[in-house]
Amino acid sequence: MKKIITALLTLITAYSSAQTGDPAPRVTYDTIPAPPDTLAINAARKGHFVFADLGGGLNNVKYKLADSCGTKSPGFGISARFGYRYFFSPNWGLGVGLNYSTFQGTANLNFVNETKEGIDTLATFIDPNGLPYDYTSAFDHFKERTTVSAIEIPIGVYYQQALGSKFRFGAGVHASVTQILTKKFKSVSGELSNSAVYPTVNLPVFDLEQYGLTSYSKTNLNSSTSDLKTTAIGIGGEVSLHYALTSQLDLTLNLSGTYRLGDIQKRSEEKLWNNLDTAYTTSAYVGVTQSKFCKNVNLVNVGATIGLRYRFAKKPQPQIIERILPPIENTVVEEDTTDNWYNRNADDFGVNIMPMGYTFVNSGLDMTKQLELKKVGDPIGVPIHFALNSDQLADTSHTLMDTVVTFLKKNPDVLKMEVSAHTDNIGSDAYNLDLSKRRARTVVNYLISQGVEPERLVPVGYGESRPLNDNSTESKRDINRRVEFVILELEEQR
Repeated sequence: MKKIITALLTLITAYSSAQTGDPAPRVTYDTIPAPPDTLAINAARKGHFVFADLGGGLNNVKYKLADSCGTKSPGFGISARFGYRYFFSPNWGLGVGLNYSTFQGTANLNFVNETKEGIDTLATFIDPNGLPYDYTSAFDHFKERTTVSAIEIPIGVYYQQALGSKFRFGAGVHASVTQILTKKFKSVSGELSNSAVYPTVNLPVFDLEQYGLTSYSKTNLNSSTSDLKTTAIGIGGEVSLHYALTSQLDLTLNLSGTYRLGDIQKRSEEKLWNNLDTAYTTSAYVGVTQSKFCKNVNLVNVGATIGLRYRFAKKPQPQIIERILPPIENTVVEEDTTDNWYNRNADDFGVNIMPMGYTFVNSGLDMTKQLELKKVGDPIGVPIHFALNSDQLADTSHTLMDTVVTFLKKNPDVLKMEVSAHTDNIGSDAYNLDLSKRRARTVVNYLISQGVEPERLVPVGYGESRPLNDNSTESKRDINRRVEFVILELEEQR
């Protein structure tokens, strides 16, 4: 809208000037490079972050064994974390994640369990009322491992603070929901022996595997259907250290943990082996976490992870500044366009300025004789010119560069040629130096694409240090924005 209003005002002013005979003012637009990021690379920043890290630690299926039953060993597992955080201030933010973890816990059982099982109703051939029996399980250094995998969704509040020149400290607390995916147990070592005794007739019964009355080693007791609850609520926290790789990417080291509230034990069998039903037809080992010998089953994890954190940020855009130029006077004043650096006159290059000032093109100058007079240190051909704040070639520049390509192909004795790029004085010294290097590389890439050997080309950016004139007017600045070709080495002069 501003540009439309400006254009209308310009037309009105021009019309008014035409009526009065006064020259009309001109409007131009200057592109100013985007301001540099002045914040320190490690500064705490507002914005959107995503992260991913991997590690592990003490991921424990936590429970307590009954007295005199044995001991419990903690377990370890892996953790993978993914998440999103939004910092609404440089220091404080909110976040949500998705964590995957595996948990383990190992029971070391070494005891004898005797249970009054009941009445064997099928033994009526001995006693019409059936026979009472006792059930005995003997655990001889029997080791059983329970494994659980789960996903966790934490939601929390987080804090960050810059430390020194490269580091950032972080901390947070969260509440979470854990969904258990898999639950299984497996015997690892030792032996379990099960037997039944009928005290009335003093009859011990062994080796009836179909009823669970046998011995079991580490190789044949496992199940993927451990009966535990599938969800749990937890609370936790973390501390982290971030190392800034760039202004948007951090390498992170995290220490985190979650404690699940409540008990996920679903049932509590009288014994580890529920071998008999009233019809003597079923037998199944239930696992220590489903028996009365185990209490308060829970999942606890404390560990370390390492990963990356990325901050989304918009790329700074150049600013366009509008300037009102003085009107063009009726009298034409010749400008001094003497090339002070190379001691030659810019008019000798035979160039015309294209509309909008985007490039210079050859205006019919015969380069053949000029190229035949080649010598080290002299420019060849005509310079390639660029638009303000641009390192992109206009289509009309290709004709000039193709002439240089032809020259290099026909003159293999030109071993090295400098592609030197220059700017006007608009912008900082550092920015102009970088812009000139990009311009030189643009031209070199084109020449290489047309078959010129890369080793014959030396791109150099001089920034604004070698102007052809004093940059006092727009047309003089147009001439200073250029790329030139200078012979560095000839074969006969080696």
